[in-house]
Amino acid sequence: MNLNLFLAAAVFTGAAILSTIGSAEQLNDIKTAGILNCGVLTNSPPLGFQDAKTREPAGYEIELCGMFAKYIGVKPRLTPVSPQTRMAELTQGRVDILASLLSYSKERAEQVDFSGAYIAEDFSFVVLDASPIKVVDDLSGQRIGLVKGSVLIPLTEKRLPDARVLSFETSAASFLALQQGKVKATVYRYSEGKAVQRNAGNEIKALRFLDEPLLSMPSGFAFRKGSTELVKTADEFLASIEKSGEGQKLYDKWLGKDSDLKATRKFEFGKPQSTWFAN
Repeated sequence: MNLNLFLAAAVFTGAAILSTIGSAEQLNDIKTAGILNCGVLTNSPPLGFQDAKTREPAGYEIELCGMFAKYIGVKPRLTPVSPQTRMAELTQGRVDILASLLSYSKERAEQVDFSGAYIAEDFSFVVLDASPIKVVDDLSGQRIGLVKGSVLIPLTEKRLPDARVLSFETSAASFLALQQGKVKATVYRYSEGKAVQRNAGNEIKALRFLDEPLLSMPSGFAFRKGSTELVKTADEFLASIEKSGEGQKLYDKWLGKDSDLKATRKFEFGKPQSTWFAN
């Protein structure tokens, strides 16, 4: 073998071994510490929120992270993160895992490792119920409010190239702009939109989802890049709750038939997110 090729192969093999060892050590460190530090949202009911009675985090993703911690034999530690800071919290090592509605994209997959899906929902345009807008094409030329940095911005611009997208710092600001008529629509995932309507009370102007979804997007756990063993273990956990029915029970409790959302599950726990967009 050519000496240069031999050396290159040796370096590659060594790097692969070190990567595997590092991945295994990360899982072992979590088990040794007895704690899985979960980065979670606390302002996105019913997926993650602060319970008004207990003042503790609660919701679908909160409970799911607790189930995963139990699966690997440790206790969960819940660390609140925001949509703006969650990636940095993970990549800089302040949390071990994100269970924070981090939607999969190829760009994000270059920065973090994703598990299979544990949720998938339609993202749809939402207008005021009294609006004359009936279908998505009616939004052409109109102002649409979205959160700054959202992956929904380029998708909206592609679907409605003549619309004007206005960026807001928070979802609450975008919602207020819609209520005040400063924008004609925003985009919500199904559970988020329903929760906004419920929590805002009777004083708000009623909202309406347009029938054509902008997209259906999965979310799953996220880990630091190179977390092969953690991803493998997470996928085994998700497959196990799909098979046992525990995943369906959890879904029904927070999103499905036992909740006020009455959503229907259209995904399989643990399905690889990278294959979602090929369907």
